[in-house]
Amino acid sequence: MARPLPADALQFATLPFVAFFLPVLGLAWATRPWPTARKVFLLVASYWFYAGWDVRLLTLIVSMSLVTWLAGEFVSTATRPAVRRFWMWAAIAVNVGTLGWFKYYSFFRDNVEALAQLFGVTSGLPILEILLPVGISYTTFQCMAYVIDLHRGYGVRAKSLLDFLLFIAFFPQVLIGPICRSRDLLPQLEAPAPAGMPDLSRAVSLISSGLFKKVVLSSYLATHLVEDAFNAPEAYSSVELLTAAYAYTIQIYCDFSGYTDMALGIGLLMGVYLPDNFNQPYRAQSIAEFWRRWHMTFSNWLRDYVFLPLGGSWGSQPRTWFNLMMVMWVTGIWHGAAWKYMVWGSIHGVALVAYKVVQDRRKARGIDPKSLSFPAWYRALAWLYTFHLVVLARIFFRSTDMEVAWTYWGRLLGMTVWGHGTEWLVYVVIAIGLGLNFWGQHVRRWFIDLHERAPVLARPLIWAAVATLVLVLQPADVAPFIYFKF
Repeated sequence: MARPLPADALQFATLPFVAFFLPVLGLAWATRPWPTARKVFLLVASYWFYAGWDVRLLTLIVSMSLVTWLAGEFVSTATRPAVRRFWMWAAIAVNVGTLGWFKYYSFFRDNVEALAQLFGVTSGLPILEILLPVGISYTTFQCMAYVIDLHRGYGVRAKSLLDFLLFIAFFPQVLIGPICRSRDLLPQLEAPAPAGMPDLSRAVSLISSGLFKKVVLSSYLATHLVEDAFNAPEAYSSVELLTAAYAYTIQIYCDFSGYTDMALGIGLLMGVYLPDNFNQPYRAQSIAEFWRRWHMTFSNWLRDYVFLPLGGSWGSQPRTWFNLMMVMWVTGIWHGAAWKYMVWGSIHGVALVAYKVVQDRRKARGIDPKSLSFPAWYRALAWLYTFHLVVLARIFFRSTDMEVAWTYWGRLLGMTVWGHGTEWLVYVVIAIGLGLNFWGQHVRRWFIDLHERAPVLARPLIWAAVATLVLVLQPADVAPFIYFKF
């Protein structure tokens, strides 16, 4: 069966990463006058970073990159549409096949075996232990987007193989995104390096917020309630399980957006802008708005390469509903080979269909939904509905399997009050995490202004203060990043 890579490999928010990154940062700027040498160095550093997880899998990312680049060259140079289309589909098939083998073989084999046993036979498919390459889902999506965009005529073609290899493997975003399109990253990698760090204060603020959200908030919630409650929900009361669902919702936001903050900050220190991935997702007042704000590079990928090719919302209502469900089924299975993710995706799909039905009815009455202005109480109810839909659906997402998920739901609906008890600090951390969703941008602007006003020689004192604060507040155990296993 597939198994994730070890959590103690080289990753952000660890001292080994600092020891890796500081020399890389210095040498990257030292080689700025020699663009080719700089790109070669960054590629070697990126491969070293990735190989730190498992050197055997370095050949995988290199092979996928070479196949995709070659297909992109054929797509760009072929004159016959049929040939261009063939190479695009060939690249898609290779990438999807690779992802399917590493991520879904065991799921496929288990379900085929279960079906075969209903008829009293065996499938004959071997049981294999397949190492799940970290970041493979993001790598395949980025590779596919590159070739598809070239075929559609608005992608940026890499000027050289070196540029493309670095585009795929650039270490700040290779593990869990953000998913970069060719137009996002290739022009920056191919252009001469800037004369200096383009936005040091913003970079420091992003890294600081990322460390605080991940090391302090996310890890505390994981180790002080979430892990225990989802591992043994039968031991907790309804109130505690509801609190754990809230806690996991905040944990996954702080964990994933914290990683993105650090990735963007590290990219800025190297003179590269990466696309943002989160825009106050828990502010959403509809499930459609939530997906426009959550994991945005992934949501945009699904829109452009799944929803719109299926026909989007241009066909009949049933066709649109099917397209929405299909997108969310893809979203579910992308997160993992388990039925719990399909259930989670189906809940979001049904919610999106319901939202679409309401919008279509308004349009049928001649009302433009975008022109509507709702009173405050209506917006509050819409927010409560959306937020709790996200919270409760994540019970399936977080549970180890469907059996645990049903146990969790059974205990949650049992209306019991007393159980293990919940530390009061858990509620404080939940409130802080939710507050950062709403007002984190204001805090960041305040920090940037403080950093800008501080004398240059005093800025290291600010960095040391942030590092000290994180070290003092961090729990004993820092949980690994949630999205590494996807």
